[in-house]
Amino acid sequence: MPSVVATIRVKEDKVEDAKTFLKNLAKSVLENEPGTLIYQFHQRTDEPATFIAYEKYQDEEAFKLHGKNLAAHGAAFAGLMAGPPEIVTIEEI
Repeated sequence: MPSVVATIRVKEDKVEDAKTFLKNLAKSVLENEPGTLIYQFHQRTDEPATFIAYEKYQDEEAFKLHGKNLAAHGAAFAGLMAGPPEIVTIEEI
């Protein structure tokens, strides 16, 4: 099962907007992408403008579908971000 850990840094003045966006995104993904098993965001307590995402997919096809669907949200999220996300793809053992 493919999984992802992503570190997302947002602009200091956009933290609350990012929290709302990420909560809504997670809800939408889980409701509309049945192959997405986990899609959870966490906020760092020591760096409130940094969020960590943990994603887990049923299979490679679900992972690719999510990537295509995520592109539709890119423009809205780009205005919140302080730089590109750090994305690490991992495989469950």
